[in-house]
Amino acid sequence: MGSRKERRREREEKNRLSHPDGATQATKTDDVTASLTAIYGESPAEAKDLLQSMEHARRRTWLAILIGAALLLVLVTSVAWAGFWWWGSRSASGTGIELSIEGPSRVSLGQEATYFVNWFNRSKEPLAALELRVSFPNDFVVTSIDPKPTIDTMTFRLGSQSVEARGTVKVTGTFTGALGTTSAVQVIGTYRPASSNTDEEELQTLELEYTDTVLEGDLVLPGKVLPGDKVTAAYAIQNKGADAMKDLKARIRLPDGFVPDASFSADAGVVSFPLGTIEAGSSSTVRVTGTFSLGSHGEAVFQAETGRVTPDGTFAAAERSDATVSVLAGDLNVKLVVNGSDKNRSASLGERERIAISYENTSGEELHDVVLKFHMGGDPPVSPLPKSTSSIDLVDWKQLDDPTGGRRDHDTVTYTKDQISQLETLAPDANGLIELTVPLNDYVTTSRDVPVLALVEATIGAVDKVKVNRTVKTEPIRITFQTDAMLEAVARYASEEGATLGKGPLPPVVGTSTTYRVEWMMAKTLHALERVTVSANVPKNVAFGGVKETGAGEVAYDPDLRLVTWTINRVPQDVHELVTSFDLVLTPFVSDAGRFADLLGESRFEFTDAGVGEPLLRTAPSLTTDLPDDDLAKGKGVVKK
Repeated sequence: MGSRKERRREREEKNRLSHPDGATQATKTDDVTASLTAIYGESPAEAKDLLQSMEHARRRTWLAILIGAALLLVLVTSVAWAGFWWWGSRSASGTGIELSIEGPSRVSLGQEATYFVNWFNRSKEPLAALELRVSFPNDFVVTSIDPKPTIDTMTFRLGSQSVEARGTVKVTGTFTGALGTTSAVQVIGTYRPASSNTDEEELQTLELEYTDTVLEGDLVLPGKVLPGDKVTAAYAIQNKGADAMKDLKARIRLPDGFVPDASFSADAGVVSFPLGTIEAGSSSTVRVTGTFSLGSHGEAVFQAETGRVTPDGTFAAAERSDATVSVLAGDLNVKLVVNGSDKNRSASLGERERIAISYENTSGEELHDVVLKFHMGGDPPVSPLPKSTSSIDLVDWKQLDDPTGGRRDHDTVTYTKDQISQLETLAPDANGLIELTVPLNDYVTTSRDVPVLALVEATIGAVDKVKVNRTVKTEPIRITFQTDAMLEAVARYASEEGATLGKGPLPPVVGTSTTYRVEWMMAKTLHALERVTVSANVPKNVAFGGVKETGAGEVAYDPDLRLVTWTINRVPQDVHELVTSFDLVLTPFVSDAGRFADLLGESRFEFTDAGVGEPLLRTAPSLTTDLPDDDLAKGKGVVKK
C-alpha cells in the first residue's frame, strides 16, 4: 500500500519537473476562464455554454451544405439519365426517321396520279442503313418511278445517311380498281442508327377513296313496253381520260322477268361483253335484246357496268349506269309452276314434275286464237320453239300424264282451241288451268351438267278482232340435276370370283364366330362431292374386324358408339367410283337362332353436291347373313344352335 503512494508521488513530481515555467494544466485553464470573462463579461460557466452553442451552429451549417450538395448531385444525375432514356427511347420506338406521303387521297380511276414518298432523318445521329418499302394497291399500274428501286418493284436501299438527311421517291401511275371502294398507299422505313446494332421501323399510310372515273356510261332503253315486245338495251361507254383503258369488260344485269334472245348467254341474270381497249377519247357500245315474260309489269331496272376482272376472279367496276323501263300489263297473263314453285331449283334423277299452267285475259278485250306451248327440255328455247332439241334426253316423255290431251312434239306440248275450246275466244277476265305430270329421266347419258328448262310460250292471234300475232313467253324455270351418286352396301363370304374372304362356320352357329367381308361402293356420274361421310351401326353381337381396303379417305370404328365411319374430304367430278371394305365378326346370340342375323345397320351416305351447292342424304339397306348373291354363302344364312 505504502509503495503505491510513493509511486504516485514520484509521477506527480516528474510531471511538475516537465513544466519548468511552473504553469500547470490547471493554471492554463484558469487563464482561459479569466480571458473569457474579460471578453464577454459573463461568468466562466455562461461563456462555456455560449461556445458550445456556436460550435453546434457551425456543425449545422456544414451539414446543410453537405445535404444541399447531395441533392444537387442527385438532380443532375436524374436529368442526365432522363435525357439518356428520352433520346434512347425515341430511337428505339422508330421515330428516328420521319415519313410522309403526298398525293391525292380521292382517286379518279383511269386518270394518272403522282405520289411523293418523303423521308427525313430527324434523329441526332447518322444512320448506318436505311431502306424504304413502298406498297401501292394491286390495281395500281405504274408509269414511272424516280429513283429506280433497288430490288423488287418498290424497295429502295438508300444506305447510310447523315444527320438531317432527307429525300423523296416519286411514283406515277394509274388506278384501275372498283369505283366506290377504298385502298391505301403504305411506306415502311427500316433503319439502323449508327450507335445501334438493331434495326428499327417507321410506318406511314395514306388512305385512298376511289370516288371518280374517266369512263362515262349511258344506258338507253325504251320508255314503255308490253310483255312480248322486243326490247333493246344499249350501253355506250366513253373514255374521257388522257390514256387508253385496257382489258375492259362490260356487263348488263337483267331485271326479273326479262328473257334475253337465244344469241345471248346470261349467267345468273348477267350478260357479259369483252371490250378490250378503249382509246382516249373513244367509245364503245354493247347491246342486249329480248322480251319481258308473261306476268311482268311495273318498273324494271337494267344495271350496266364496265371494269376489269381481278386476278382473284372478282369484277372491279370502274363505271356504273342504270336505266328503268315501264312494263305495262299485257293482254294475257300466264304463269308456270313446277312442283309448287316458279323458281329455279334442283331435282333428283327420276323425279316426277307436276306442271301447272294458269292463264287469264287481262286486256279488257276479247282475245282470239290463243295458242299455248309448254316446253321442257335441255336446249335454250328460241321462238318459235324447235321441233327437237339436243340428243340428250332429260325428260321421260313416254310417261307423260296429260289429262288435257295436248299435242306433243318431242320436248314441246301444244294446246290450241282443238284441246281447249276456250282458247278460240277468250273473254275478258276469263281464265283457265292446265295440269300435267312428267318425270325426269332416272339416268344421264353425259357427265356434262345440262339443266332442264321449262317455259310456256303464248301466241295471241287477235285482240278484239285486230290481228296482232303477238308472242310472249314466261321466264324459264331452270331445273338442275342433283348428282346421281349412290351407295351400295354388300356383305360377302366369298368374292365374285369364288375366293374365300370370310372364315368360320356357314351357316353361322350360336356362340361361334363367323367373319364376313363388307364392301361400301360409291358410284356417280355428275358433279364433285364434298364433305362425304358414310356411316352405319354395328349390332352388339358383331365385332369390328379391321379395314381391308380403302380407295380414298379414312375408315374408323368407334367402339363406344359402335359406329363404322368412312370420311372423304372431296370426290372430284372425274372420279366415278370408290370402294372401301372391312371385316365384321359375328358371334350369334341364342336369340338369333333360326333366323338371319343382323350384320350392319342402315348405311347413311351424307355429302354436299358441289354442282348444286346442297347437302344431300342417301341410304343403303341394312345387311344380314342372307347373302343370295354369294355362291359360297347362298342359302346358309340362318343361324343354327
